[in-house]
Amino acid sequence: RMLTQTADYALRALVYLAHSPEDGYHQTRDLAKSLNVPANYLEKILQLLGHKLIVESQRGMNGGFRLSRLPEQIRLYDIMLAIGALPSDHECPLLTGGRQIELCRVHRRFAAMTAQYIQFLKDTTLEEVLQPDSMPACCPGPAHLPEDTAEYPCTAFGAKGNGHDQE
Repeated sequence: RMLTQTADYALRALVYLAHSPEDGYHQTRDLAKSLNVPANYLEKILQLLGHKLIVESQRGMNGGFRLSRLPEQIRLYDIMLAIGALPSDHECPLLTGGRQIELCRVHRRFAAMTAQYIQFLKDTTLEEVLQPDSMPACCPGPAHLPEDTAEYPCTAFGAKGNGHDQE
């Protein structure tokens, strides 16, 4: 897997929130049920995203979380940074002890791949992730969609009767 479980849950929650901005705030337990993720874990992820102003929260009966910026203003890099999911290549994967002055051949290649991945994260916004052509037809989606969600970027999330809308 390229993404950590935390990154996967964060992206899924943000995609969900981006598709229902008119609904206002979404309670964590409802998001967790819709996304089929543990509510306590999702709460912690959303709090991390809130600290970096990617989502905003409101307490109370009508409270919950919503995006604090437009999807085109949220870079994947910002999301990964907020949840601590950026890759690092500070240590050589082959280093077994001692101090290394220069990178080994394998580490140099890992460092180059990491740099490309980080550039991809910096160049890609949440809005781009929402585009219908950005996700394959078999993309796994939320277990329970809101009733008023007619279209979703991933066809697996879409129309009723697709196996993702059971209670």
